[in-house]
Amino acid sequence: MIVCAGNGEEFDFAKSIGVGLIQSAINLTKLCLNNKVSEIIFVGSAGSYTQEIPLLELCVSNFCTQIETSNLLSLSYTPIELKIENSQNVSYETLQLMQGMKKVNLNSSNYITIDEGSAEKMFMKNIHLENMEFFSVLSVAEKFNLPAIGIFCVSNYCNANAHKDFMQNRENIKKRISDLF
Repeated sequence: MIVCAGNGEEFDFAKSIGVGLIQSAINLTKLCLNNKVSEIIFVGSAGSYTQEIPLLELCVSNFCTQIETSNLLSLSYTPIELKIENSQNVSYETLQLMQGMKKVNLNSSNYITIDEGSAEKMFMKNIHLENMEFFSVLSVAEKFNLPAIGIFCVSNYCNANAHKDFMQNRENIKKRISDLF
């Protein structure tokens, strides 16, 4: 099953699951309960913590953290697990789709990073991109014992221009991802 966030980032070939950690977890769980699902492929945009990854590059991941800026700054802690990795094998067709894509690690949060210092700290932790929904996608996949990956197109860098750049690149992101399918 191919899923996406929605809210302006819809694709004809994907089911929308909502924006952010909560909507995506609830709606993807409903989809898994009501459909026969053999694997989950999440497609969408991602902000980059580093300019080493070019805008509009296609990347793939099976690993995500859920680290908030307050935790990065040692202002908070949490008793919950902050990382998840899906190590199950996706289908041969999905593996073929991923050929040539850069493998990256992501972070999910309900907030978009606009501070370059925070972005640099994330990159120093070997986290390359951020996407609001991916931690939830991997969490749901784990509960249903399903293989899952994410395919992302880099929409912006995590800096003061993040939203403006995302809006300028959104149609190109959608086209790059749509061309895969």
